[in-house]
Amino acid sequence: MLAHSRPGAGSRPGNGAAKAGAGGRSAPPLQPAPALTRRALVHPVPSPRPTPGLVRQRPQRQRPQELPGATPEQQQQFPGSELDAAAKAEAAAAKLQRYPWHSDEWKEEYRKQVRVTFDFERWRTHRSSSRFWRHMAGLAQSNTAQGLAQPLAYVMAVSLGVAAYHVAAAAGWLPLWPVLKLAANAPFGLTSFALSLLLVFRTNSSYGRWDEARKMWGLVVNRSRDLTRQALGYIPAHQAELQSMLCRWVVAYSRCLMCHLREGEDLEAELRGVLLPEEVAELLAAEHRPNYCCQVLTEVLREAQLPAAVTSPTDSTGCVPAGAAYRMDENLTVFEDVTGGCERLLRTPIPLAYTRHTSRFMMAWLTILPFALWDTCGWAMLPVMAIVAFVLLGIEEIGVSIEEPFSILPLETICRTIESNVRESVGAHCQRQARRAQQAQHGGVPGDLPKRHAHSNGNNAVPALLFMPPQPVASAGQQH
Repeated sequence: MLAHSRPGAGSRPGNGAAKAGAGGRSAPPLQPAPALTRRALVHPVPSPRPTPGLVRQRPQRQRPQELPGATPEQQQQFPGSELDAAAKAEAAAAKLQRYPWHSDEWKEEYRKQVRVTFDFERWRTHRSSSRFWRHMAGLAQSNTAQGLAQPLAYVMAVSLGVAAYHVAAAAGWLPLWPVLKLAANAPFGLTSFALSLLLVFRTNSSYGRWDEARKMWGLVVNRSRDLTRQALGYIPAHQAELQSMLCRWVVAYSRCLMCHLREGEDLEAELRGVLLPEEVAELLAAEHRPNYCCQVLTEVLREAQLPAAVTSPTDSTGCVPAGAAYRMDENLTVFEDVTGGCERLLRTPIPLAYTRHTSRFMMAWLTILPFALWDTCGWAMLPVMAIVAFVLLGIEEIGVSIEEPFSILPLETICRTIESNVRESVGAHCQRQARRAQQAQHGGVPGDLPKRHAHSNGNNAVPALLFMPPQPVASAGQQH
């Protein structure tokens, strides 16, 4: 058995005691069942961490910690996510008011408020025919429009200056320079296609990065579910502590990765109620925390007495448990691949030459454009320039804003999904095992499941319950 949750704990002194007090609160340990150790039954109280959301976010559903079999007292330990979401939204709105709406600080803070996940209602609204009017009505509150305040102001100032120059030249107050009229008309037909190619490349490359990041986090969700399922199914009953430990660290990995990819996240607060206090302290002492989580999970698999490569010639499913260790280690390899892929996206932007050249080219193009539009549009050139500049600058702004995807992806929601899936799997597993034990005590057989798994030596027994207190099951001797 692992003597400590941290690999190599004995070789690095001073990591546990220094931060054990800052690792979060935990509920008093439950009374151990006869078949389980005391540590296997430690049940930390989930932290009342507010649900991250956005200013206009709908109230979230109740968190899925409402597991079957949990008592009302246990259910009351979990905070109401609707109240937390509302409090978080109010705090975010108050924080936005600290900065001017046209500043870069406001724009960076607002990125935290656009982490949206879709449900059926949002999809109906998204494809509604009224979306055109709704989007136009919200143009003034658009993040893109507000983020373009400074370049739009420059373009409009240049346009107003061009209009004033032509009015003064027509009145004879200033000389009319023919070179401006000549230079204004010729370049646009030769350069507009190049500007279009640059903008298309910029947008497509940025969206590809955003899409890749979302797919990698979807892979984290899938592999977390798979790893939890395999741990509950194949780690034997007498190693219930390892089952509980693996479930904890699967949840901790996703939260560590989220904090690793963002600036200003509080990992200690994220892990409070997920890991034990000493585990949090040692994780915070690690330099590369997602990699540390994978190392702990690897040691759990190494210590687990997983089924050996022995199959029954009469059982067609006998080869499935035999490969459990290999498949579970593959899931950890995927975790490492996702960590490296996310770090690549975070550390390596689109080549800076493209971003710089696109910005310079577009600003020069928009600076000259008012000279070409004056003879055709007159004073109407001002609103035309505003529309053209907003469209072109908006495309470039969207590309820049999604180039770094982790500050706008709803990673908090993804992490909560992983945690709720793990909790639900543990709760359903406990219910099935308790029901199976009761039926076995009364001579009932729940289908042919015990027969098919008779060779597994109790491989599917109730794990050490981090997320849910154990269900008391009377022994066979007590029944008789």
